[in-house]
This record gives sequence, structure tokens and C-alpha cells, in this order.
Amino acid sequence: MKICFVMYAWNKVEPSKDSTLRLIKECVDRGFEVSYLTKNEISISKGKVIGNFKKLVSKETNDCVEFYNSMKFESAIKDFTEFDMVFMRADPPVDPLLLNMLELIEDKVFFVNKISGLRKANNKIYAASFDDGNETIVPQTLITKDIDLIKLFVEENNFDKFIIKPLDGMGGKGVVLFERKSVGNLSSICDFYINHTGVPQPIICQNYIEGAEKGDVRVIVVNGEPIGAIMRVPAEGDHRSNISAGGSAIQHILDDYEIELCRKIGKQLNEDGIYFCGVDLINHKMVELNVVSPGGVVPHNRVNNNEVIQKQIVDALLEKYKEFKA
Repeated sequence: MKICFVMYAWNKVEPSKDSTLRLIKECVDRGFEVSYLTKNEISISKGKVIGNFKKLVSKETNDCVEFYNSMKFESAIKDFTEFDMVFMRADPPVDPLLLNMLELIEDKVFFVNKISGLRKANNKIYAASFDDGNETIVPQTLITKDIDLIKLFVEENNFDKFIIKPLDGMGGKGVVLFERKSVGNLSSICDFYINHTGVPQPIICQNYIEGAEKGDVRVIVVNGEPIGAIMRVPAEGDHRSNISAGGSAIQHILDDYEIELCRKIGKQLNEDGIYFCGVDLINHKMVELNVVSPGGVVPHNRVNNNEVIQKQIVDALLEKYKEFKA
């Protein structure tokens, strides 16, 4: 089986904690032919989507860091349709041009995640679409460029605390926690986020979910099923629990409500071709979806007695591949 990873440059991989590297090694360990390339190495020639692929050649080892450091590459220009499965692991935000090119072959190659699904779900607007106004799945959410509408939203819903964050943020960057008593600072913060590029950008205002100060739960959902989870705990003095923002991971066993909530969300994800996703929960509410290069593999394995969740991920995706080929 031929597998390709569309990802960041190899020298940007952090081998001690990189989820993509664990997925790559799992595929190599299964005897698959694995290649990688970056989005800048994809082109269209004579109506075909091609790329400058680097086939991975490594020595056998159980250690991921050694696996990474010993890697050698064989470069070749190939047609994307020569591959059976393509993992989309480039860092967000997604490049629209990349989606335009790869969508041309979406019916010929199995993508994780599906290109049309990434186009639909690669932003925080998709997560907000689960808002039914009753906080059944997500906290009450407003996405807007209108500062007055944000103020009205906060006042009408009588929020004691609320979150402001940029629409294109990741890793907890740009998330600001407000209390009702400090609402006087709202206009200046919102004005900065909306207008800092010179072109008005929408931002997210979201009800603060009680318990967020204790951390959030990152659930790994594959084919619509939750297969693992960790609790991410904020660093001292920080409200953000993202590990990239200094948070840490501890073991978390999903309760029945969380499992059913993830299955409800997962049903829609699966229908949209999002087969591998990170779902973030706080106090039984979904606060974010990571459909582009979801992580969490390394901390999950570490807090669960070195369980190898990448095996479960690849197993499940191979089952979905069989459906694709049928």
C-alpha cells in the first residue's frame, strides 16, 4: 500500500512529541511505502495533480526519535493518483489553492480528511454550526465583525464570563477571557482583532463554560467514534489548556455522556468526510474541532501507560479506505 503525507517540512518535525511522525512510523512498521511532501511541492501538469514526493527510507527501530534522525529520502515527481491514501497533515490554516488542486482527484484517492470536508470544516464557523441556542452541544456562539452586536450578545444572554478569540487562531493563541465587570475593555480588544490586518475580520464571542479553568478534554474521534481522550490542564496563571500554550496532559476516561456527545458530533463529521478529528470538550460541551492535522497522540500514549493509539487510528482509517474502494 502506498501512503502519502502532505505536511510541514521535515526539519520542522519535533520528533519527541509529533503526532504526524507517530502516524508515519505506524504506516512504515506495517510495511507500507510511505512518502511525504509539503504543499509548496504540489503542481498541476497536463491535467494531472503531481508532486515532488520524498519516499522515506529508514532503519528498523522502536524509538521515534531515532526513526526520525536516521531517515533518508528518495525524491521523485509522481502523480498523486499513484497513492492509495493521503494524510492531510499541513498546519492550519488550510491553503485554498491546495484544496482547489487536490479536490480535482478527490474521487480517485482516499484523503484523510476528505478535501471537500476540509473546505467545509477547516474553520471555527463549522464548530459554531452545532449551536442550537440551548447549549446542547456547544456554548452560545456569535461570529461577527460588529462590535455593537457583540456587546448586545453579552448583555442579552447575561454572561458573567465570556471568551473572545480570532476566527483563524490555533493552539490557544489570541484567546481572551472577559468578566462582565471588565466589559469596558471589550471595544478596544475587539477593534484590534477585527481591524488589525487593515481589512475587517470576523471574531468569535462565546459563553464561558464553567470548569474551563480546570482544563479541557481532547477526544480523538475516528470514523465518528471516540477512541481516546486526555485532559489538558492549564499552566499556572493561564486560562488556556492547549499543550502548545504550556498546558499539560493527564489521563481522562470518557463518561457515557461524553461518548454519546462525541458520537453525535462524529456522525456529522463522518458524513462530511472528516474521518480523523480532535474534539475539545469542557463540562460536556464541545468548544472546538481540530480537523486539520489533529494532534494529541503523544500525550495520550504517555498518560495511558504507553498505549499506542496510532495503531487504532490507522486500523480504523484502513476500514474506511475499504469502504472507499468498494
